Amino acid sequence: MLCLVMASVFAIAQDKSATITPYKVPVDSITKKITYEGVVDVKGVADGELYQRINAWFMAYYKNPTEVIRENDSINHKMMGKPRFRLSNLPDKNGVKSDGGVTQYTITVAAKEGRFKYEITEVNWKQLSVYPAERWMDTKSTSYAPVYNEYLQQLDKTALEVIASLKKAVTEAKAVKNKDNW
Repeated sequence: MLCLVMASVFAIAQDKSATITPYKVPVDSITKKITYEGVVDVKGVADGELYQRINAWFMAYYKNPTEVIRENDSINHKMMGKPRFRLSNLPDKNGVKSDGGVTQYTITVAAKEGRFKYEITEVNWKQLSVYPAERWMDTKSTSYAPVYNEYLQQLDKTALEVIASLKKAVTEAKAVKNKDNW
């Protein structure tokens, strides 16, 4: 009898999780990993200048760029960093959001003549061991929690903000004061 009740509860839980549709984030068709990527044209701008703009963006955007930046290749005009951001849990009955932990991702930006490429990959929820964010999309898993949809939304919002800031900083030339014109 107990086995029959447990089987019913398990079947209902499975059926319930099957109806949950996870928040959509971009997933690479080959690696099956969460991946934000793009190539942005910046006509007439040399790769060295684009690299300088990318470097300036990393330095200005992240609060502690020396901790974030893991690769800074001025010869191949490529930078790679591993920044982190905090997640929030769903609000409780009083409307208070609690800490959901830290998520880390890899951002790689490379410049070529007249364009640059960005990639945000390797999204991991910081736990005792590596917890890939792709697991947040597995609604059939016994460890699935509804808060994972909120985490996916926060990831998407953060990634899109990072990309928008990067594009703006690299595509718009900053006015440079001519110190010789006095």
